[in-house]
Amino acid sequence: MNKSKVSLVVSRVIEKIEIIAGFCWGGIFALSALLCMFDDKADGVGTLAFMWVLAALGFWVFCMGKKREKMRLEFKKYVTQLSVDPSGSLENLASATGTSVDVVKKNLQYMIKKEFFVDAFINEQENRLVLPSMEQRTQQNQAMQKEASGAAEQELVACICPCCGGMNKIAKGTTGECDFCSSPLQG
Repeated sequence: MNKSKVSLVVSRVIEKIEIIAGFCWGGIFALSALLCMFDDKADGVGTLAFMWVLAALGFWVFCMGKKREKMRLEFKKYVTQLSVDPSGSLENLASATGTSVDVVKKNLQYMIKKEFFVDAFINEQENRLVLPSMEQRTQQNQAMQKEASGAAEQELVACICPCCGGMNKIAKGTTGECDFCSSPLQG
């Protein structure tokens, strides 16, 4: 399994654990704190404050899980947009997703940090996402086009990545990698 796919699977597992555990933890301690507030025999303000802190911690874990879920879903939107417009322009991603460039940049930095995109980086001068595998594929395609100018051109087929949903072009009958997550693809 490639690095991006592993990162996505691990992130999804952690996301589910955070959502379930955070909700249960926060709910139990919030309910306990509410019960202590109306109990005449409660130990006092210290116990009540401690329970509210634990409840807040549980809800914070829940929110972290929801953030992971949001980023995973945004990743799929970005991959879909990048397969249509491989320039990686942050402006194009922002307009396609209906958000600002700053939000897109922040989301992409999170995704790069969590290794959703393999070896990617944001080019600040050109204000775009650079995917090395996509850059290499573009260079290979240009080289093949130069070679094929005198010979019969090799047929390219469109392949949809089963991991991330990105659209890729691969020479028919060959194997390759997804430009976005490096999953193996068959042309």
